[in-house]
Amino acid sequence: MSEAPSPEDVAAYADRLSLSVGDADALAEQFAEQDAVLDALDAIAAPEPPDREHWDPDPDADELGAWLARCDVARDGASGPLDGLTVGVKDNVAVAGVPMTCGSPLLTDPDYVPARDATVVDRLLDAGARIVGKTNMDEFAFGGSRESMRLRLARNPHDPARQPGSSSAGSGVAAATGEVDLAVGSDTGGSIRFPAAWSGVPGLKPSRGLVSHAGFVQYAKTLDNVGFLAPTVENLALGLDAVSGPDPRDERTQGREPTAAADAVVDPAPEALTIGLPEELFGAAPRIDGVVRDAVDELAAAGATVRSVSIENYDFWLPAWLALGMTEVGNYLAADTTNYWSLSPGERALIERLHEARDGESELGAPLKAAMLYAEHRSRVDGDAAYVAAHEARRRLAAGVDDALADVDVLASPTVPMLAPTWDEAVDDLFGALANTGPFNVSGHPAVSVPCGSLDGLPVGLQFVAERGADATALRAGACWASVDGSDSH
Repeated sequence: MSEAPSPEDVAAYADRLSLSVGDADALAEQFAEQDAVLDALDAIAAPEPPDREHWDPDPDADELGAWLARCDVARDGASGPLDGLTVGVKDNVAVAGVPMTCGSPLLTDPDYVPARDATVVDRLLDAGARIVGKTNMDEFAFGGSRESMRLRLARNPHDPARQPGSSSAGSGVAAATGEVDLAVGSDTGGSIRFPAAWSGVPGLKPSRGLVSHAGFVQYAKTLDNVGFLAPTVENLALGLDAVSGPDPRDERTQGREPTAAADAVVDPAPEALTIGLPEELFGAAPRIDGVVRDAVDELAAAGATVRSVSIENYDFWLPAWLALGMTEVGNYLAADTTNYWSLSPGERALIERLHEARDGESELGAPLKAAMLYAEHRSRVDGDAAYVAAHEARRRLAAGVDDALADVDVLASPTVPMLAPTWDEAVDDLFGALANTGPFNVSGHPAVSVPCGSLDGLPVGLQFVAERGADATALRAGACWASVDGSDSH
């Protein structure tokens, strides 16, 4: 039974909401009566987590900080296209019975243990995969600095002094070192494609709504995508085929059909590929541009057609991304991960745990506090009218990307217009770093990053973007490059 509110509580609530109240005593009595009705919900018992063995990673064997927890989870009798494949799962995607931290001290000591698998995990297990651990990440997927990697610092496989890319850092490291055949990640502004580019592996951000988010602790529901990193493009395609399609637990997937991407990457034909080079995605980093253009030239020499294109309303990406992302993450965290306006509003045990954690010693890190405060600031400035305008900007940008793709199969660009910085270097222009990845979180188009060369001993990523729903086409382009390059990323 919940504690009855006092008239002083009601007055405090009103003050926080900038409301005036008349009879606080009467309201307190009314709220107590309503709470008594809600007490009937306590009869709905929360499910218990299954008993699945898990253990802490060995720091000597995991010097690059890829893991937050290790496990060995498979489904008895399951068999399918992922037979024998090992999978790491980013620690904001639920594996039942295994601790999930979202990279935050708020969910440790004691550990938060989800009671059911995320839909993605459930489908991977059904397809024959074996889950071997939870991968390292920035706190609640808001990354880019030491202070956001609060549990363990992940390190770049090509230079441990450098960043591996965030926020799916551990998934990128595990894929790049061959510790897994497939790694689940999430991408809000480039959080799969940054570690793909900087750690030197293929990575896929799917079309918005193609992959279920049930059991995933989001950052920003409009921008988020659950996807994959892997040693090969083929494994990305296998993973996507296994998890894509409609899920009754996530209304965003309604009407989506499972992909057949694995077929698309078999014997790819560069001569059947038409590539558009958007002028807006080049120019920020000339040396990186040169590596990417050399790769596109190799594809052209192998028969691909290359054209110059332009993305109308490209400049809308940043105000749209900022308004959508900050508003959504700020309010989501303020609501303890309750996803209002969703038919799948969240996980009760997680919400209760985070609500209780607010009274404990652990706190959110500074970057997330700033996001919550900015969301509150915008709400006070205009009642979130800018958030509504951002959705219109999103639609206009998406139409511009559609137009750029009208006569080509894919758009090609550098994935990230900078090399991996050291952990001691600040990213001076964060929005500039996101300028090639963030637009496609806003627009919802699928994007694949593949390694296409190096500078100063560090990997450079080549990004392919396809029409919404044409994820197989983006993967086919990645496979074309790998076949021309002769790399083992094919």
